[in-house]
Amino acid sequence: MTELAELAETRLRLFAELDKDGDGRVWLWDLLARLGQAGILPEDPRVLAALEGVRDSSGRPAMAPGARPVQIDVHAFAGIAQYGDRIVERALSGELTVPADEFREFARGVEAAYDELLANADGHVADYIPTLRDADPDKFGIAICTADGQLFSIGDAKAGFSVQSTSKPFNYAMALEEFGAEEVHRWVGQEQSGGTFNDPRLSLDHDGKPQNPMINAGAMATLALVEPGLSEDGRQVAIDHTWTRMMGAEPGHDHATFLAERDTGHGNRGLAGLMAAKGMLRVDPRDRDAPQKAAEFYFGVCSMQVDAERLAAAGATLASGGIAPYSGERVFGQETVGRVLSVMGHSGMYNDSGRFSEQVGLPAKSGVSGNVMMVVPSKQLAVVVFSPRLDEAGNSVRGVEVCRRLVNEFGLHPYKGLGADRGRVAGAVSRPAAGLGPADRKAETAGAMQHALDGVSGPVASGPATSTTATQSTTPSTERTTSRPGHQL
Repeated sequence: MTELAELAETRLRLFAELDKDGDGRVWLWDLLARLGQAGILPEDPRVLAALEGVRDSSGRPAMAPGARPVQIDVHAFAGIAQYGDRIVERALSGELTVPADEFREFARGVEAAYDELLANADGHVADYIPTLRDADPDKFGIAICTADGQLFSIGDAKAGFSVQSTSKPFNYAMALEEFGAEEVHRWVGQEQSGGTFNDPRLSLDHDGKPQNPMINAGAMATLALVEPGLSEDGRQVAIDHTWTRMMGAEPGHDHATFLAERDTGHGNRGLAGLMAAKGMLRVDPRDRDAPQKAAEFYFGVCSMQVDAERLAAAGATLASGGIAPYSGERVFGQETVGRVLSVMGHSGMYNDSGRFSEQVGLPAKSGVSGNVMMVVPSKQLAVVVFSPRLDEAGNSVRGVEVCRRLVNEFGLHPYKGLGADRGRVAGAVSRPAAGLGPADRKAETAGAMQHALDGVSGPVASGPATSTTATQSTTPSTERTTSRPGHQL
């Protein structure tokens, strides 16, 4: 049997599994429910693109608000299944990075951590930047995203915040991609500073070189290596483009936060001046304002606005070795990602990085807006927490605790518990089934479907159903360049 014939047979089988009535048509709602159970949500840009040609009886796009319920036949299903990177077919066939049942188990762990920490009011918001000082301290959201774009979120995961220092790993990655490691490390080191992220005494070595890319001085040094031949506007456009490739959506810009950082960032301007004076900032030495421009460019990048879901997709790009989850496009090389994760592992959590490494053991980066991004390379997924109250080191209190709980619950610490009982991991699939009765399992499945389909028309809506044989575009997007084996969580 040829490969094309095997694919056709697979699609027929998948369609038959959905066609419970055997009438040659399936409800679009049922298809989306199955995808949602695997972590592929209706708002996934690949799903939206695959369904672009599907219309209801009034000619309205099937995914538009208020659209009537739609049924599709096997021809339309085949077009949807094979669209782009075949995300629909791979999800229905169980070929995603994390199998559907294991992804749901991890999502339950996230939900439990959220519920348990919701009342935690420890810590204080950052008060040295007015817009952060005035932020709602009770905001709390968690999102997880895998290399295949499987997504689960809870709470304020769609609330926007300025990325702040969590931009630093990506600045470093962009510099490495443009100039290579040898040239980048002429300008910035790879060692822990031993101090806070903005300590002028410990940020630079005796030659004026920043200690690493995760402190403010190092971030300014790496940003100076990103498209240095372009204007400042052009450089920002280039950075926005990289973030868009990672997240599948453009970042916003918090202008109020930028202005506040510009008005209060005297220490950062001082660090930029010290580096320039030592010849350790790659700027035009004839431009006396170059250090200030370098600092303000850094403020602009820190002020990019994201949310937990989008930042999780950026983290998943690192977790998969540089491949973006929603496009399958390689954004960074594997060597670049390895270097970035290594530095995140020892310097990503400010001057609490050592303790975080001992307790969690995974690369992570935090920002003083209250975000924490943890990358789990072994599972090809990322976890992002947004909660503005910070501890003394400047890390989100609830964010650190979410990371610690998930690592302990799912045995994700790379060095602890080797060969010992790893809690839920050994029974990640069998434990819930054994502990729940049929009614409980039915209610749990219904809940997962409702979360996945929030806002999508179901078959009970009024109005006639539409059968469609619309030919779907089968033009593939950029192919993924690495395999996606399943993993036990």
